[in-house]
Amino acid sequence: MKKIIFLVTLLGVTFSFSEEVSVFGAGNIASTNPYGLTENEQVLLDSKKRIDQIIAQQKSQEEDMIGLRSVVEGSQNQVSKLESRVSDLEIRTTGKVSNLANSNTSVAGKSDIDSLKRDINELKKQIETINQKLNIQSSVKKNSSPVAKTENKENISQPQILNSSDSKKPSNNQVANAPKKVVGFDDMKPADIEKEAKTLFEAKKYQDAKIYYDYLVSKNYKPAQTHFMLGQISFNQKSYANAIKSYQNSLKNSDNAPYVPELLLNSGVSLEKLGDKANADKFYTYLKTKYPNSSQAKSLNSK
Repeated sequence: MKKIIFLVTLLGVTFSFSEEVSVFGAGNIASTNPYGLTENEQVLLDSKKRIDQIIAQQKSQEEDMIGLRSVVEGSQNQVSKLESRVSDLEIRTTGKVSNLANSNTSVAGKSDIDSLKRDINELKKQIETINQKLNIQSSVKKNSSPVAKTENKENISQPQILNSSDSKKPSNNQVANAPKKVVGFDDMKPADIEKEAKTLFEAKKYQDAKIYYDYLVSKNYKPAQTHFMLGQISFNQKSYANAIKSYQNSLKNSDNAPYVPELLLNSGVSLEKLGDKANADKFYTYLKTKYPNSSQAKSLNSK
């Protein structure tokens, strides 16, 4: 039987494509009011907000710096004029230009010159203060973006490992040299790994089972089944946004597997838990239409 993408089938049965509101819309950080974000998506959203704030601050700082530079330039021009005036007055006062001055020329006193010098010194202090502020702001501008990018990169790429105590945290060298857990899988057959993963899942050791299924996904082993099981793990851990994503990946690989009714039901429940009742109902409707005799559909009819 030729495989068809599940979403197209769903849309053809329940509503037109033009009216679609994606049933897998959870975790969209571009949304005005994002919901159901995974840990990494929440980090991305927080980082995006921080970057937006930094950009706004930089824009404000740039405007302030332009204004301050204008003040500095004006003050420097004023200082230059005052210094020329003082120099001229000192020459006149000492009589160096007495032969050029006519009888009506007034000669400035020493107190006037001292007053001008004080004004010049005050202006120079103001200019120095402004220049220091400009240098600080320039430094902040240069450093803020790289810091934000570095923090963002670290938050996204580095998985957070929670330990029971700080004393158990490995050193940097230990982390660098520590063997990966999946290395042992290389000596196992995929079928054996899947069997062990299922045993762990049934024992409700979900985090351990996830390690096995993640490895199988990396090897593209039974992708539909494996993604479904990852969805089941997330669903049981009440990580509904992750569950929906895994279910979606499962359906992309197969939409007629025997577990599809359970996948549809759990997708609807996950969406409902995330506050998207409208799209949850679309899943329920399709489940009852496509698989009316399934136990999952009957459980909906009994509500």
